[in-house]
Amino acid sequence: MTSLQILTQEEVKNFNAVPTLNSTEQKYYFKIPNSLLESIETNMNQIYFIALFGYFKKENKFFDKFDNQIYLYIAYNKYPEFLSTSIDNAIHLDITLPLAVSSFLKSFGTIFFLPSNIAGGLMLLLTLFFSRIIFIMAVSGYYFGVLVHSYFIGSYIQALHDPYAFNYILVAIALCGVFLLPTLKNFFLALIGVAISVVLTDAISIFFHYYAIPVFTLPFNITVITFIFILSATYYKELNIDIKSTPEYSLSNYLAKIFRFGNVITQISLPFSGKWNVYQAFDDIWTHKNQFKYAYDFVKMKDGKTYKNNGLYASDYFAFGESILAPVSGYIVGARDDLIDNIIGEVDHINNWGNYIIIKSDAGFFVEISHVMQYSLKIKVGDYVQVATIIAKCGNSGYSPEPHIHIQTQTIGTLGAFTIEFCFGEYIEKEELIFHNIPKKGSCVSAMISDRSISSRLHFILDDCFTYDVYENEILVDTVEFKVKMNDYSQFYLEDQDANQLYFYNDHKQFYFYNYKGGESHLKWLFKLAPRIPFVRTELFFKDYLPVYIVKSKFQTLLIEFLSSLNKKFYKQEFIYKFDGSSIYSVFGEVHLEAASKALASIKYNTTHLRRKK
Repeated sequence: MTSLQILTQEEVKNFNAVPTLNSTEQKYYFKIPNSLLESIETNMNQIYFIALFGYFKKENKFFDKFDNQIYLYIAYNKYPEFLSTSIDNAIHLDITLPLAVSSFLKSFGTIFFLPSNIAGGLMLLLTLFFSRIIFIMAVSGYYFGVLVHSYFIGSYIQALHDPYAFNYILVAIALCGVFLLPTLKNFFLALIGVAISVVLTDAISIFFHYYAIPVFTLPFNITVITFIFILSATYYKELNIDIKSTPEYSLSNYLAKIFRFGNVITQISLPFSGKWNVYQAFDDIWTHKNQFKYAYDFVKMKDGKTYKNNGLYASDYFAFGESILAPVSGYIVGARDDLIDNIIGEVDHINNWGNYIIIKSDAGFFVEISHVMQYSLKIKVGDYVQVATIIAKCGNSGYSPEPHIHIQTQTIGTLGAFTIEFCFGEYIEKEELIFHNIPKKGSCVSAMISDRSISSRLHFILDDCFTYDVYENEILVDTVEFKVKMNDYSQFYLEDQDANQLYFYNDHKQFYFYNYKGGESHLKWLFKLAPRIPFVRTELFFKDYLPVYIVKSKFQTLLIEFLSSLNKKFYKQEFIYKFDGSSIYSVFGEVHLEAASKALASIKYNTTHLRRKK
């Protein structure tokens, strides 16, 4: 290995500029004038081209290593005018364009330390190829910033000559593509951010000019950090939490998640079994108003009535005495059951919530269930309960005109705290299994009862291997193998011989696929055929919304991803699946479960049929 090392005058006074050899390394020593070292320290642009090869670290006037025992040192005293001459030549060779175009290209090139029309144009073309959204935000952000600046200073030409206008481009890209999702709403937020950065740039430049300090990207940093801080503090839903390689990919990833798994973080299960009716929903006409609007009331009905006989007694009501199930897993942090159940026609105005239970969920939010029957608690404060565990019975205590279950979610464990939005993870309505939603007022819904035998057949563990014979028109043509693997993030996936990867998850209520990496394959078709498999025996149907890249061509995917930034509905690819407990059917084909062992027994689509080898 050969390396060149720069030493100060004091450090090389005992050395000559001749090589010193040993068995493993050859070193060359160069005397570096102190004036040059000071120049390097004060003008980092002189050694900018080092960044083309890697990073450097200045420590005790040495350049440190940067590539696994390979050293790059520069005898800069031999070429003191190299960089400045190269930049001057590049500027002289630049093309002439109209000021409105040239100023933008130079500002864009400045971001990459190449303030020229040619460099800016080339980088802009690469950006257009890389991301259409970033291209649009760069153009719109720059010219909107120039327009705002010209309005303030009264000169459009002067605004175009602003050397720090590249901040407008950076702010626009950051606030609608990187840290915020590229949606129409965030586009206007980004323009507001650009307008703020215009004012900041002028204000900072006036102050810094007094001390001869350049502004650089300080307006960009202040604007973007302030926006992120404020939006995070207000729980803004369109923050880009999972930043991907491009804004289009980030938006696609976000939309696939919210359409398939809901856009409400707080999710609970129904607090009962059997069929119940929605008596009050969110923001309803009676008690669910203002800070208490995120709550649900459920009653039981038969033949359009909630009671039998004349409904004079609480026991006449079908809901009275029915079991209440834990809607989440967590600890009991509050409970009471000593209040009497009201006589029908009377309510308790003092103890509005009646007997109650408050559970702190494993996810950190709290669930309150009210109007519980007197002396019916099956738990006590401090107990840990699993979801769907019987915890009490439905009663008529508190401000309750008739027996019903009241449920709400909140951020603190205080009785009657302000409510927060939630949704139900799954429920059945009219033979449809609905995921991550809320039923409408008057709807009759029932909870999904999980079948553990189905769950166990889809409980794949690391290194499980499933082999299938592949038939085309019932003729054996190939054999494929799907192996269970795990990545560095503990995410499990199926992988075939071509390294295509299909990511899956089993949450003890359903098995579902959520990501695919690779080309056209049987695994990609499996995503289409069975995006999720609920653990139920009941024959029903459900809707699922597949990621665009699974069902569309590459060109269609690019187009839909771009249009989705204008309207999210363009991304919504809805498909209907029918499930009978052992098989799942759709327009794509069908999948059958093994009767008494793990894995899928067969996968069928078009003329292709995969049969599991025993």
